[in-house]
Amino acid sequence: MSRGSRAWLVVDPPDGKIPPVTPEGRARSARAAAARTSFGSGPFDGPEDFSMWERCITRGFPGSMLPGVYGNSYQIVQGPEYVAIRYEMIHETRVIRLDGAPHPGNGIRLEMGDARGHWEGSTLVVETTNFTQRSAYRNSNAATLRLVERFTQKAPRTLDWSLTVEDPSTWTRPWTFAIPLTMNNDEHIEQYECHEGNHAVFNILSAARAAEKQAAGPIQ
Repeated sequence: MSRGSRAWLVVDPPDGKIPPVTPEGRARSARAAAARTSFGSGPFDGPEDFSMWERCITRGFPGSMLPGVYGNSYQIVQGPEYVAIRYEMIHETRVIRLDGAPHPGNGIRLEMGDARGHWEGSTLVVETTNFTQRSAYRNSNAATLRLVERFTQKAPRTLDWSLTVEDPSTWTRPWTFAIPLTMNNDEHIEQYECHEGNHAVFNILSAARAAEKQAAGPIQ
């Protein structure tokens, strides 16, 4: 907040509020909430009850670009026909093609979507589609979700990053939020051993089985 000089992250609509969700979007979110327990009160029947992040699979997109409680560093690498962004959290790498090739067909679905970029002056514009439903942003419709990023250098060590969310089956209108990105080469990408250190899911599931065994009582 102190560095970003913004009272909120949503820059469009002008009131700084995410637009209303459509009836279809509300129904989809309700179904997703009913099917997923996460770190709530259970029941914890299997690993599928936890989010993709908690299972160390993916933070999806744009989740991978958003700050969390730790591990917020990422590295942007540029080549002739590609830009790659390597994230510390979940050790994911997103590859953005700049060669003008179209998105693949609807049968190809990726956890972080398919990213295609082009330059508009000094701004890198990236369009991402072809998401999987299980990692679609805010329970949006993966079939209709389109995310458009803009990377613009504002100062020698600062990028202005914005993202426009378009999904007419989930929100009543497109909306945009923005975050300033600051170069800091002193914060290197650390090794992120998520699966190796992920004892929470195992412990919660084993505790649930122990609670079920205790509730069943002794075998007669």
